[in-house]
Amino acid sequence: MTDLELIIDPAAMPMLLPLMQKGVGLPAQIGCTIRQFLCDQLGISDAYLDQRIQTLFLNARPVDDVDGAILQDGATLALSAAMPGLLGATMRKGGHYAAFRQAISLAAAMPGSHATGKGRVTVKLFNMVAEEAGPGLLEKGVWIDGRQVRRIGERHPDIWPRIREARLDGQPFDPRQAFTHISGKDQPIRLTVHRDQPTTASRPHF
Repeated sequence: MTDLELIIDPAAMPMLLPLMQKGVGLPAQIGCTIRQFLCDQLGISDAYLDQRIQTLFLNARPVDDVDGAILQDGATLALSAAMPGLLGATMRKGGHYAAFRQAISLAAAMPGSHATGKGRVTVKLFNMVAEEAGPGLLEKGVWIDGRQVRRIGERHPDIWPRIREARLDGQPFDPRQAFTHISGKDQPIRLTVHRDQPTTASRPHF
């Protein structure tokens, strides 16, 4: 296992948020509902889930009932704030146009047993949800493909001076060397990102 921990200037956090759209791996107690995973395990508030997260996809299928849909090991969960236009209105959970997509919507979970225990879920965040909830997930630690680290450095070369500290497998490491060392790895690595001296005002409540 490769473990990369970064302490960065808070202003550099947006450079890392595209990772959220690609999808990050998170440990999970599976066999739970989407609400239980997001609120009980990740610490997202019920109000944020109900009011801010308006569009959810579980394994590429729209979800209306976050208290009925069950997460299993290897699931992919995509979260978004309200999207514009008719498409956005149609995909919105529990919206007036939800009937238009009945053929692709995730059906309510059937009563019965579901596999429980430890697993991993891929979470994708989009638009304002990525900006507001993404930093919190990065501070908890996420699993990503090592090659994505190289892309961060290529797209944002100005990130280097904004990395205050880097640790690779628990040992202090030059950030550039850490990125180079990991960039060729095609297996997942665990990335944890802390904001240096964050202020209360810069941390949204969710």
